[in-house]
Amino acid sequence: MTGRKWIWGASVLAAGIVSSGAMAQSNVPTLEEIEVTARHLPPSPSEQIYATTTIGRLELDTSGESRLDGVLQTVPGFGLFRRQSSRAAHPTTQGITLRGLGPSGAGRTLLLLDGIPQNDPFGGWIDWSRMQAAAVDSTIVTRGGGAGSWGNSALAGVIRVRTRADDENTLWGEIRGDSLNSMEGTVSGQFTVGRAQFFGTVNGHDSDGPYLLREDQRGPIDRPANNRGGWFQGGTRIDLSNGTLLTVSAGYSDDRYINGIDVQASQTQIANGSASLVHYLGDDQVSWEANVYLRDQKFSTLFASIDNARTTASPALDQYSVPSTAVGANGIVRVPLTETISVEMGADLRHVEGSANERFFVVNDKFSRNRSAGGEQLITGAFAELNWEALPGVTLTAGGRVDYWRQSNGSRVETEIADGSSLRNDAFPVRDGTVGNFRAGAHIAVADDLAVKAVAYSGYRVPTINELYRPFRVGNDITEANPNLNPERLWGVEGGAEWSPSAVLKLDATFFHVWLNDAVSNITITTTPGFNAELGVFVPGGGSLRHRRNLDRIEVNGVEAEAVWALSSQFEMALRYLYTDPKVKRSTDEPALVGNRLAQVASHQGTVSAVWRPDDRWTLKVEGRGVSSQFDDDQNVRRLSGYAVLDLYADMAVTDYATLFISAENVFDRTIEAGLSADGLVSVGLPRVVAGGLRMRF
Repeated sequence: MTGRKWIWGASVLAAGIVSSGAMAQSNVPTLEEIEVTARHLPPSPSEQIYATTTIGRLELDTSGESRLDGVLQTVPGFGLFRRQSSRAAHPTTQGITLRGLGPSGAGRTLLLLDGIPQNDPFGGWIDWSRMQAAAVDSTIVTRGGGAGSWGNSALAGVIRVRTRADDENTLWGEIRGDSLNSMEGTVSGQFTVGRAQFFGTVNGHDSDGPYLLREDQRGPIDRPANNRGGWFQGGTRIDLSNGTLLTVSAGYSDDRYINGIDVQASQTQIANGSASLVHYLGDDQVSWEANVYLRDQKFSTLFASIDNARTTASPALDQYSVPSTAVGANGIVRVPLTETISVEMGADLRHVEGSANERFFVVNDKFSRNRSAGGEQLITGAFAELNWEALPGVTLTAGGRVDYWRQSNGSRVETEIADGSSLRNDAFPVRDGTVGNFRAGAHIAVADDLAVKAVAYSGYRVPTINELYRPFRVGNDITEANPNLNPERLWGVEGGAEWSPSAVLKLDATFFHVWLNDAVSNITITTTPGFNAELGVFVPGGGSLRHRRNLDRIEVNGVEAEAVWALSSQFEMALRYLYTDPKVKRSTDEPALVGNRLAQVASHQGTVSAVWRPDDRWTLKVEGRGVSSQFDDDQNVRRLSGYAVLDLYADMAVTDYATLFISAENVFDRTIEAGLSADGLVSVGLPRVVAGGLRMRF
């Protein structure tokens, strides 16, 4: 994309926003506005007990990031499967981790968007292209806490995202471009007619992207990781009176990605719909929230085998059709029993199904075999939790939940393409089970400036359809699926203190210890080229074969700390730090792994930032991020170097309606090692990226 195209696009969008804004302003007096005050329930009284970070609009704006995963880098321990932004990572590696709790492509963290789960129904990862920072009002990150009211997948924690909404007619937009030859625009508006409010947001993005390999290892076939696509989400909110709000929403997205080589393309298409009811009149009255949703998804991707000189790439696995659907519902009721005691009860249900249809095993430069693998899952549960303000400044909470899971219609069928003859026809038996979980905690203000807290909890995660049935390949490294995987189980304890020695300084520290049993991990079986009889897979030269298996036990010790110094309304500093030490404590199948650190987890992670607002027009921000070294593999052989980067941001309000901004990420262009393959290839994170753009609001 040329600079001329960027300027043209910016001009068109800005003109559209200005003209539309003028129209919206002129129409405001003719519309009857409604008061939208209860899009969701207020935070539970127990929220202060758990390690929680809230990211508001100011931090979202001053991050300089276009996508939410980039903003969340300020929370140490947050990350995708590898040290890579979603702007460059393959879609199947974008699962979330918190506290370094065993990163995986599926992730061990639940993400909710306005109460609706966003974890991919087939693989558990997140489609971050639908998570534009400009469209988010706030994000609440709760680390730990277990299943609680959230259920499946909330092992390491839960991230709750709230989209932007106003009580009045508004129109806003943002356009940006960056040094990766990117252009992105987002426009959103809402208006009111009677008791109904209509809203809609549309986004489009196109980027040449960064190179994925270290510069000295690139060959003629390597190219930047291009990403382009767009999405739309719209609906209506209707005030049903008496404190009840109905929201109905639907959307569609199409995202296309090139994984560093022309033939390695992928596409994700998602259609979604949801409806929610929220009833809230005050903390002293019964309140409730209920959501139902549907998500239908199509995914395709192709992986290639690459020669040592990186001059040719041959298709190795063509996942030409990976459809999946998710249907679900969740609800919560909050009942005040007395002035100091309340109870929360709720239930959730999620049914998913999906399959991977792919061509594999190349003979004479042609795919010779076809594979279809997939199944269905049902996960449902109910919980109850009691919150009690036992004394002024003393909050206690205790609760439990029970979940039922079921895996059915699992299959893996492989045939010869030429004549349709059967090579493999596996029908896996139905598996199901019941899981019980608990959590309990206390938050005690021991003085006006000091509070302590302690919690204990448990959680679980059922392996995804992808982990159970679908093999995958990255370069020459192959990972086989395993239909016999057991659900992961977690137990955790933590304690901490909050100290505010002055009106401008707040300190917070939390110590945690976690036991994770039956963790789904990619275990290295062999690096020897040739046919592996155990799994029936051919391993290419310079590659490796891994198998998804349950590790008996992983233990994690850690501490996280945060300091916020608000010297004045114009200047604020923040320091966040995480130390984590996840190690394999027991492994019956692979005893050699005992004592090893988990792959893709750094011992030390930290951020320091300073925001200065000299007047109402200017905002300046400096942020530094540092991460220590980590291993790329379960054998603790491939070590990735640590790194430290500096990010800068500045914006200026040119009018009451328009703000110009500029940012620079990784200012000194440090090399961020994101992966190290068996044959020594080093994949890298984002280089220096300079971005700028315009925000407008009417």
